[in-house]
Parts: sequence; structure tokens; C-alpha cells
Amino acid sequence: MPYLRLSRARYPYACARCSAQIAKGRRYFRDEPHPFARLRGQADTRQLCVTCVLGDEAARGFVESLDDSRQLSFGFELSPNGFLRFPPRVELLDISPQVLKLLAAEPDRLQQARPAFFEELVCNRLDAMGYDLERVGSSTFRKEGGVDTVAWPRAHAVSCVIAVQVKHTALPNRKVSSPTVRDLLGAVQMHGFNAGLIVTNTTFTADARWVAQQRPFLIRLRDFEDLRRWVRDDFLQQHEWRDLPMQIELCPGTIVQLPRSGMAPDWPISRRGARVTVPT
Repeated sequence: MPYLRLSRARYPYACARCSAQIAKGRRYFRDEPHPFARLRGQADTRQLCVTCVLGDEAARGFVESLDDSRQLSFGFELSPNGFLRFPPRVELLDISPQVLKLLAAEPDRLQQARPAFFEELVCNRLDAMGYDLERVGSSTFRKEGGVDTVAWPRAHAVSCVIAVQVKHTALPNRKVSSPTVRDLLGAVQMHGFNAGLIVTNTTFTADARWVAQQRPFLIRLRDFEDLRRWVRDDFLQQHEWRDLPMQIELCPGTIVQLPRSGMAPDWPISRRGARVTVPT
């Protein structure tokens, strides 16, 4: 049974069916045969253009053809020797408005997502927040030095480079533990990042949160509840400020109180910025 995966071309390809050119960066389908067939050298991976797989009309708006399982429907056909050939499975790693709408209505699907899809979703949400991204490695399981993605804000007066680690687990009750937080903290300090961000589809242990609280300006933790907001395009709530301290004491008696965007009206900070208390 062939396995078709939607991907983005890292190099120029020629469609194996129509010989049309697939430009670098364009979407295409990878025809991945059964692993045992590849292992024995009986079949190779092929590249197929979207038009050959879906047809002219469907290629223009194929995302609308997705069902709830994010698979496309294909008709059954017979192989040359008369056996029934099952329809190929197409797993979409592209995040469309329809997929986000589905996840917003049924957030439990976030815990059922495959690792590659989940990592793509996190990158999509960071992009929606205004970050440019560079994925580390070509696949979810490739060695990447403890950092999945490097992110930096677009059109920002002050540069800031963030190391992003995406932790996916298929078990909803499994929490991300403190060694993961310590590892990312080490990577941030070793490679000179300004901050680190860990995103998981579950949540974190108490020890992991304690480690992050010791370095609130360096490490941020985002879990399933944060993802529920993100798929609704809710990025500006006070939840995003919860890691930062309420105030900073620069020296004895000189305290800077940090403003909180979106806080309650009784928050004692002017909208113009932080209030500084200086001893008399």
C-alpha cells in the first residue's frame, strides 16, 4: 500500500508521473512504499505533483476535501494481477484554517496528533504570533542538539532569538519532567539564545515548573491549555505574562513594577509603561 505524504520540496524534483517540474519550496506528495520494500530495494520513494494526485480542480482547493481524520478520499482500484489495491493514505502536515477550526472545536485532537503534525502546528502558531522560524533538521527524529526550531520576531526594534523545543507524547497523562527543562536551559546558555520555549501537548511536572521559575526570563513553558488558546488565535491574554515577575528590585529601595497587558483595570500600572519607586 503506497503512503502519500504532503511535503515541501527541499530540492527541485520532477514528477514521477507527468515529469512536471516541482520547484524548491512548492508542495508535493511523497510516494513512500512499504518500509520492507524499500529495505529490500524493491521500491524507491517517488515525488508526485499535486495535480497528478488530486486532479486539476481538486488541486486548487484540496484542503476543503479533508475529512475529520485529515485524510483524502481515493477510489479503490485493482492491481495488474487482479488483487484489490487499497487507497493510498495521505497525511497532511500543512496547517490550514479548516484544521485550526477543527482543533478549536475539538481540542482533544491535539493530544492525538502525530509528532510531525504537532511540531508543524506549533511552528504555525508561532508564525501567527509574528515570529520567523528556522526548523532544525529535516525530520522530527533527527538529532538537533535539544532545539527543534529557532524563532525570532519579525520587524522588531530589539532582536531576540528563541530556542523552541516541542515535546509530544501519545499518552495524555505523561508529563514533561525537569530534565527536559534543564536540557533546554543548558542549550540556551551554551549557544547564546535569549530565551527558551518548551511546548507540549500535555503538561509539566511540578519539578519542571520549579526549574523554569528559577529562570523566568530564560525559560517559558506552554502546555495543552495554552495550545487551546493558540488555535483560537488568542495570543495576547495575561496568560502570556504569567512567567514574568511582578516587579524587579534594581538595588535596595529602587523597584521597577512591570506592566501587564490585558490585566484587570485595577492593575496599578500606567499604560505608558513601568512605574519606578525610588527611595527618598
